Amino acid sequence: MVTKVFDRFMPPNRRLNPEALAWVAVIVLAIVMLAVESSIAVSVNDAPVALAFIVTIVHVGSMPLSMLRPLFGTLMSIAACTVLPLLGPHVSGVPWPWMVPMMITQIVIILIIGLRAHWGVALGALLGSIAGSAAAVLITHLLVADTRTDGAIVNILIYSCIAGGVYLAAVIIQQWQLIRSQLVQEKENTAEEHSKRVTIEEKARIARELHDIVAHSMSIINIQASSAPFRHAGIDPEVAKEFDVISTSARTALTEMRGLLSVLRNDEGRGELAPQPKFSEIDPLVDKARQAGVQVSVERSGEPIDDLMRDSTGLVGYRIIQEALSNAIRHARNSTIAIRIRGGSSAVWISVTNDHGDGPGEAAKHDKHDRQGLIGMRERAASVGGEIRTGATADGGFEVEAVLPLAPREPLTDGSEPTTGTPVTDTSGTDTSGTDTSGTDASGTDKEIS
Repeated sequence: MVTKVFDRFMPPNRRLNPEALAWVAVIVLAIVMLAVESSIAVSVNDAPVALAFIVTIVHVGSMPLSMLRPLFGTLMSIAACTVLPLLGPHVSGVPWPWMVPMMITQIVIILIIGLRAHWGVALGALLGSIAGSAAAVLITHLLVADTRTDGAIVNILIYSCIAGGVYLAAVIIQQWQLIRSQLVQEKENTAEEHSKRVTIEEKARIARELHDIVAHSMSIINIQASSAPFRHAGIDPEVAKEFDVISTSARTALTEMRGLLSVLRNDEGRGELAPQPKFSEIDPLVDKARQAGVQVSVERSGEPIDDLMRDSTGLVGYRIIQEALSNAIRHARNSTIAIRIRGGSSAVWISVTNDHGDGPGEAAKHDKHDRQGLIGMRERAASVGGEIRTGATADGGFEVEAVLPLAPREPLTDGSEPTTGTPVTDTSGTDTSGTDTSGTDASGTDKEIS
């Protein structure tokens, strides 16, 4: 509480350390109590100056010692509480065996030990100090005549009540802090485990989708190799044997991949048996978003990429745009979303940008795992050899930029490259020949996000 009060008047880069503040408070209090306790022991209780000063140093020194070594501080304070009352038992009319400064010092020691050590050590300091003062009264009663035993008993009872209350308060505060720290740690562990689980589930989902694509390709290879001898009559027996070997290998690989698929799928993954979306299905995805009231624009430029887009790359591009749209809708309500797709000779560049809109929705404000979608997009892009960059824009919006590689173009029989048509320049300053005035070339090289 004290540190929070001081932090309001301190600059953000110069916050007070609670531990250092506690040390300063204890040392200052120890110096003050040394002067007060030793002077009262000498002037009021008629104790010898040298002995009073030495015993007082031991007693007051137990305060900072309890910060480092609570057990040693307990033993030293008990010894001082036993010896200090024996130095001045003959004066009447003053509190004895517990002088007021001595009582304050011992109560502070019990408070420090109760907050920093096990409750048993603090209880030992409380009971030990009571027992030490009672032993001093008993020794004085046996050795010195006319001692004020009744007043001493009342004095010890007063100290016991005050010190016992401070001890209970210290133990309660310590246990409350312990329970609070355990709850915070448990929340952090739960959040971490949830984040790991979401990441693992996303990786498994990516693996299942890529598996479905590869399994489909292997099935096509198997069918083509098995039917080749029937579709092409009169082929050489050796060639037919090669086709049979290819078909057998494809069937074996397909069987192994189906076994892997059964491990990756779970009871909740039955809905994923539908065909995986393709990159050409971006327009229906955008139409659904527009029907829901989202302002989405799509801009295409560059070279045609349909023939160069592998199924796995198309699935990754579709999922990236889908996730970017979902994030923009959740974190920037009523925002304007711009999707830009530019094809190059060896890569496709995808950019999804949204402005600030009306800010995040209620669900997004309370979501502690809002980074999982970005992690999933990066993993998907990396699975096909691409990369992705995300970051805030200058106007407070957000941009997702991905570069995905394409299959290399196959040269024609004469060795020349296939033509893609006459370049057409669009209004954004990007032409289909592969040169982008915004800073990204047709090879898929990323531009820095502002």
